[in-house]
Amino acid sequence: MKGFFSTFIRVSIRKHASIATIAVMFSRFAGLLREMVFAFFFGAGPVLDAFIAAFRIPNLLRDLFSEGALSTSFITVFSKKCAKEGDKPAWELANQVMSYILVVVGGLTVLGIIFSPLFVHLVASGFTGEKYTYTVFLTRFLFPFILFVSLAALCMGMLNTKGKFALPQSASTFFNITSITIGLIASYFFSPEWFHTVWHYGADASKGLVTWKMSTRAMTGMALGTMAGGLVQWLVQVPSLYRLGFRFRFGFSFKNKDFRNVLQLTLPAILGGAAVQINVMINTNFASYLVDGSISWLNYAFRLMQFPIGVFGVAVATATTPVLARMVATKDTLHLQKTLGQSTQMALFLCLPSALGLIVLAEPIMALIYQRGHFNISDTLQSAHALQAYAVGLVAYALVKIYQPAFLAFNDAKTPMIISLVSIAINFVLNWIFVFVLHWGHWGLALGTSAVALWNAFALIKISSKNIPQVWNKNLFKQLTKIFISSLIAAVFAWGTYFYLLHLMGNSRLIDRFVLTLAPIAMAVGIYVVTCLILGVEEARAMTTWTSRKFKPSSKNE
Repeated sequence: MKGFFSTFIRVSIRKHASIATIAVMFSRFAGLLREMVFAFFFGAGPVLDAFIAAFRIPNLLRDLFSEGALSTSFITVFSKKCAKEGDKPAWELANQVMSYILVVVGGLTVLGIIFSPLFVHLVASGFTGEKYTYTVFLTRFLFPFILFVSLAALCMGMLNTKGKFALPQSASTFFNITSITIGLIASYFFSPEWFHTVWHYGADASKGLVTWKMSTRAMTGMALGTMAGGLVQWLVQVPSLYRLGFRFRFGFSFKNKDFRNVLQLTLPAILGGAAVQINVMINTNFASYLVDGSISWLNYAFRLMQFPIGVFGVAVATATTPVLARMVATKDTLHLQKTLGQSTQMALFLCLPSALGLIVLAEPIMALIYQRGHFNISDTLQSAHALQAYAVGLVAYALVKIYQPAFLAFNDAKTPMIISLVSIAINFVLNWIFVFVLHWGHWGLALGTSAVALWNAFALIKISSKNIPQVWNKNLFKQLTKIFISSLIAAVFAWGTYFYLLHLMGNSRLIDRFVLTLAPIAMAVGIYVVTCLILGVEEARAMTTWTSRKFKPSSKNE
């Protein structure tokens, strides 16, 4: 089997995955900046716990409609429609799905606003008093967010299918930048005394200088910024669709065969695609019974863990999904096997060292990114423990992103649904044991989520081999072994470099934190690439070959 890039050139994934990776990387950096803003001004405490819990239900529905069931189902059918019948019937299908979203998600938004107290009980039944009341208010305020991002997700799917990856993958960057800008302006307007106090006193502001009323007013401003960001994320993609020929006309009919096909794939796939977020929601409920800040620590860690998943896993999956659908439509079994196998290999090559790196460098990474302002050293340590536990399942999260669309390409949405139902049950049992029996606290919740992700990925891979055999062949296991050995060696060097520098210079200054984080990472990356090349990892060879050709000076004939 040839290397990842050589085959992907033929199926256009290499180019599209590269574009998607760059765009997603910018988006993740912008998202990280947004989290840093929250950490600086709110730290980890009851107000941020309330915001995270309030955003959990809209965020769950966002994942279902953006990177989950409806979006993936639509891309699968839309890609086949474009390949077989052309643009006009495909645009008609897009109109029907967009109209359906307006009606259904609009209705869900209204119901969500009405029944917000019930949702808060489901997500954070441990909240009481003013913390519960404010969470209900924020839930009602944030629910319309799902309509904006659902429309944005549909636009993203259409643009991706038409070979446009840069703008749709950059739409999240517009969301993050807008939510930061509008959020801070609104927070300053709603609570100027809070802004000045946190800015000048930093971590000391948590010692009674900032009141609950000041903080909740400011957080409402950040919620307003989040709403504005969702709106911009949708609208920024509309002009590109217009140029491609899409014209919106309201209306949908269940008599339309392709529209019914999208729904048939979507409805059972909702639970299949929601496993991670439902499990996070369950974690939030358990964490609501722990000390203040537990939900915030888990959120900071989960967001940071999602960085490599978004940059590598989602980017590869985004480029692979339309290709898988077209290959199934044209019955190109050989390239289907190679594409899925090489997507898997690339995800392992990128995510396995990332997981080990997060485990050994969790504390310096957390300190560098978040430890300033209202976010103190205790928050750093607690968040780092959660990050280490989440990193155990990082590779599994990425593989789920790749393998779930493979089932939908074969019009099989029931299998992922069943796997996810089992996953949710396992997660609940593990959470109960880790929190109430073993008393492992918030990091036990993160570890349970990782264990469930590993089960989910294993089950998807095992069952998918019936439709797509020979993906996990001897060569893939051989490459996986080499990647694991290279990752382990790199992690050991990173760990040793960190502790040597920590003993040498300490970590009290910002420059110290930069060195303590970046030097071990640079060392690990260099060791990893060299070791992969020595052991003969295909992706490392292909990457160095591509890099040397890309930057080799072109010779001109005299």
